[in-house]
Amino acid sequence: MKDARNRERVYASEMKDFQVKIYARNDEPEFIQSDVLNISETGASGLSENPIEIQAGDLISGVIEGEEFNIKIRYTGTVAWTKETKKGHQFGLEFTEEVLLPDVLIARIMAVA
Repeated sequence: MKDARNRERVYASEMKDFQVKIYARNDEPEFIQSDVLNISETGASGLSENPIEIQAGDLISGVIEGEEFNIKIRYTGTVAWTKETKKGHQFGLEFTEEVLLPDVLIARIMAVA
């Protein structure tokens, strides 16, 4: 787990064009949409201004989408943590399997490194 946390991540200002969309939670249909705060090959975090009902340990699946770039990254993962902030509800997602980040995201990682 510690190795995974040390991977390069793309953060909120670079991710403003991307959304985490949850289509299923614990094998039940669900629709939650949030902004991407950061992303790596092993996980992501999101922020929703609206209240969302996910908890640490929930199994979720959906897509990370950048409509402007015509990007859809399908994922399945576990909610690692949740936190209420002044800006909304934040959560961390640990992917079940590593995802392949598209070139536009890799370029953003390199630009901020």
